[in-house]
Amino acid sequence: MTRELNDLSGPFDPTLTFQDLSKEFLLKIMEVWQFAWIHMATAFYDVAREKYGIDAANQMQLEAWTRVGDKVNPRYPKIANIEMKTVLDSLKAAQLPLDNTMGNLYKAQYEIINENHVILTIPQCRSLRYYEREAPEMIDFFCHQLEVPMMQRYYINPKLTVKPLKVPPRSSPEEIACQWELKIEE
Repeated sequence: MTRELNDLSGPFDPTLTFQDLSKEFLLKIMEVWQFAWIHMATAFYDVAREKYGIDAANQMQLEAWTRVGDKVNPRYPKIANIEMKTVLDSLKAAQLPLDNTMGNLYKAQYEIINENHVILTIPQCRSLRYYEREAPEMIDFFCHQLEVPMMQRYYINPKLTVKPLKVPPRSSPEEIACQWELKIEE
């Protein structure tokens, strides 16, 4: 019999598995995992910048994110049975990583022109809000230099092109965070 625990307020269970947790509890945990994932990357970057300087930290960040994208992200289409032929297939795959576009972290809007041409808009970005408030000098690297190679890894299909249409800085927090054109041309 499968349990559906909504919390762990009871006694310690050394045989606990994810299958024992309710969907609602797993969703709450996933939000914390998302925060941890982004915070780990930020903490690593901050330590690298303090120890080795901004140029070395930027290079490390770019290499780390692209390595994760190359190694981990191709697993998502396999477990989700996504064919990876179109831009829409790539968008489905990009919904699955922890730093995805379906949660509250980087919630996206889509203008689907056709299956191989989409305008992706991120109305509000938690990372950008943090950089605007705490580290505006980081906006150029993260939004202009890191984002395109990272998105190409997250969208997995090597035929897909990512073109920035609107990237920070922005003149007010009410403006959209960023906008991208995603295309596969035959």
